[in-house]
Amino acid sequence: MNMVAELHHRQPQFARAGWMSLAVLMLCLVLAALDPRLFDGVSVWVKPAKFAASFVLWFWTLAWLWPALSPAQQAGRVARAVVWVMLATAVFEQGWITWRAAWGVPSHFAQDGLAMVVYALMGLGATLLVAGAALLGLMILWRGNPAMPHPARWAAGLGLLVTGVLGGVTGFAISGQGSAWVGAGSNAAGWPPFYWQFSAGDLRVAHFLAIHAMQAIPLAVWLWPRGAVAWGAAAGWAGLTSAALLLARTV
Repeated sequence: MNMVAELHHRQPQFARAGWMSLAVLMLCLVLAALDPRLFDGVSVWVKPAKFAASFVLWFWTLAWLWPALSPAQQAGRVARAVVWVMLATAVFEQGWITWRAAWGVPSHFAQDGLAMVVYALMGLGATLLVAGAALLGLMILWRGNPAMPHPARWAAGLGLLVTGVLGGVTGFAISGQGSAWVGAGSNAAGWPPFYWQFSAGDLRVAHFLAIHAMQAIPLAVWLWPRGAVAWGAAAGWAGLTSAALLLARTV
């Protein structure tokens, strides 16, 4: 069975969501090449492209890790609720960000009335996404699939748990700051493709690391399948993310 078929076999809804996000990403890249408009020094299509790329990895990783749940957990109400909440939240967030980009206006930290209301809803949606990841991680660690080798199961559970917890912490740090930067910052001064800025405190670096723990920790165990590696990688990645958050706050 090839990798694409395996992805759909493991969790078809998440697999399809990944393909839809990839289509949005390709559309945004084409529009960025054709549309000369800029916002904060970069193409208006950069933000929806970055979110779409993130959702591709998010959903395909969730699909791949899904068998770490026990068969009973996979069929249970909690896991099914997490699936549909994540899908609905992703459609809402990606749709809003893309729609605002089409108008050349910000989707985050905007001051018009509608945007302020929707931004609050986006905050709730982001919380549901990371909480869902943390919940799946806890389910895997507590009573995951007994047929899966312990190192792989621990890596899946810890990866999702670290993503959920630190994704929430770093996301709230950005929201509480009211900006992605501590101090004066601009995408125009950043490094593509992420446009991070290192001359000002950029909280997005820590958020990026947090969100991608779900790939980094399983990858470490795939390279060296030992239980201690799963726990060590989780501790190391959490430490790296915390250091990036601390550094951004002190630049």
